[in-house]
Amino acid sequence: MSATTLFRALKKWWWTLLAFAALGAAAGFAASLVLPASYTSTAQLVIAYNAPAQANSSDLVQANNFAVQKAFAYNEVARSPRVLEQVIESEGLGITVEAAARQLSVEAPINTPILALSAEAPTAQQATQLASAFVTAFSETVQSIETPIGGTTSPVRIETLQEPTVPIDPTSPNTLTNLALGFAVGFALALLWIAVAAARDRRVHGAASVGDGGPRVLGSIPASGRADLTEVADSPQSAASEAYRTVAAVLGHMPNTRLDVVAIVPATPRDGASALSTNLALAMREFGVRVALVDANLRSGTISSSLSLDGPGLAGVLAGTATVAEALRTVSGIDVLPVGETSQNPAELMSGSGFAGVVKTLSEAYDMVVLDAAPSLPLSDAIFSCSVAGSTVLAVSAGRATSAQLGAAADGLRAVGVDPVGVVVMDAKTAGVDADPATALFRDLRTSRA
Repeated sequence: MSATTLFRALKKWWWTLLAFAALGAAAGFAASLVLPASYTSTAQLVIAYNAPAQANSSDLVQANNFAVQKAFAYNEVARSPRVLEQVIESEGLGITVEAAARQLSVEAPINTPILALSAEAPTAQQATQLASAFVTAFSETVQSIETPIGGTTSPVRIETLQEPTVPIDPTSPNTLTNLALGFAVGFALALLWIAVAAARDRRVHGAASVGDGGPRVLGSIPASGRADLTEVADSPQSAASEAYRTVAAVLGHMPNTRLDVVAIVPATPRDGASALSTNLALAMREFGVRVALVDANLRSGTISSSLSLDGPGLAGVLAGTATVAEALRTVSGIDVLPVGETSQNPAELMSGSGFAGVVKTLSEAYDMVVLDAAPSLPLSDAIFSCSVAGSTVLAVSAGRATSAQLGAAADGLRAVGVDPVGVVVMDAKTAGVDADPATALFRDLRTSRA
């Protein structure tokens, strides 16, 4: 996944960052309310060496160094089972040494003779009492260790700098810390979700996402919120109408492109192409081209049903029950050959010479014949339409088919000798991260006023 793809995903789904982060912060706050409170009481001790009264400065320096070294060693003494067992016994805790070690801690700043002994408990009073017992057990253990055999006093003296105080606020749970941690975790999960979504999203969103090696993009039709098969005739000043005219102009000026018969093929059943077929025919009529439109999708007949066209249609002509002239209908100035009666097995009707004969008859009478074909995937029907066409145009709806499906549709046609001249992106976004630079300009078009 490229950095551009990830950046596009961030722009598209940025709201998930806020949503997940807010949920994480809420979870952190909820944890602060649910988790039991814990209080910590701390005492500070200083280790001193009983230097003689007549000691010189050199002796005092050595005594201080001795005390610093002892403080470092006492860091381990305070954690020893001997001290912890004494605390357990004096307080009647009834817990193991390991459990006591989790409640009692010691800190010895480097190069100082100072020790900080701390105790953690569910209440402030219990923490203070446990810290006092910890100090007592530690001091007695050190005095016992440091007193020479047969002696009465220890050369090491432990002085209390700060007695264990009753804590006012609990040390945990820390609401601010939990909020920050929940926010960070939620934000990270959102980034992961966006990365996974971006990696899995292979849909065609616009011309830029057709991909290298795919068919040439002839144009994009902006989404209008409605499926108007006669947009060019009904709303000639709309942005969509201008987009259809652009596609018609590009197609008409492409070198070495035959326009006698043009097949419009949706890549998949999810991609609407009937609006493109009809409006392309209407745009060509505006350019002075005599156009006939054929509803060649014998399975659905979208054009026929949407425009309420009845009669024998293409199916009747292929069955021999009507002629082409009898089946034609006129809509918005163009002649349309409706589908007639839809068929469950259109391949039987279109595979013979009859369909090619119908198209030939129309191409002799009109400058251009537009075939609204069946989807390329997964059907075989489109092959019969494309085989009689001079040019084939693929249609894909933004946000529906994937780039792989578009590529498979193009490859399937190429396998039978049909090389699509290009692809048109339908329902393209005109705003947001999925908008193509050219399509986005359709937003600036305004209907002219008399």
